[in-house]
Amino acid sequence: MDNAQYQDMGSGATFRRTARESTIRANMFAIECAAVLILYWYFLQSYVSWKRCSLLLLFGIVYMARLNIMARWLLPRELAMEELTVVIAWIACILSSISIGAACRGEISFLQFWLALVLYSFGSWLNSWSELQRKWWKAKPENKGRCYTLGLFAWSRNINYFGDVILFAGWEAYLSERYKSEWPGYVSSTKSFIPFVC
Repeated sequence: MDNAQYQDMGSGATFRRTARESTIRANMFAIECAAVLILYWYFLQSYVSWKRCSLLLLFGIVYMARLNIMARWLLPRELAMEELTVVIAWIACILSSISIGAACRGEISFLQFWLALVLYSFGSWLNSWSELQRKWWKAKPENKGRCYTLGLFAWSRNINYFGDVILFAGWEAYLSERYKSEWPGYVSSTKSFIPFVC
């Protein structure tokens, strides 16, 4: 995506190149995340079994905390308006779909609980640790303007997004159980992530 597609922040610079001057937008993002998390919790505790509700609420809290750490500390730039509007709407849609799906299920089994927790934790670690490694490396003056290719990014150019895929796999591990008769055929005939590839 070229710089012309990014929103002008008022000084002629694009948001990706605009250094943060205040925490106003990060604070707005935190308030939006808290509101979405409160609605998520309200739905979960009203319609979802206690054990499943506790696990999904924990996942929601950790996810929102990670997003806010990213917005406030890991990103040295100002947040764009798209990140204050589209991103929060996208997050609300994700949490809504998860909570609606969870409301259709009964109690989570011991194995499902631990599998979801392990996948979620591993995916969160991949995403967060890779971003931290990159931030620490980029903070060194000799690395300014250079591409980070070390640490976890030596294994994948998008290891942070791969982490998100794994953590959401843990968050939505109920599909194969819910659709026992249809799931095996669907898995064998449909790619899991990239159409026609994998």
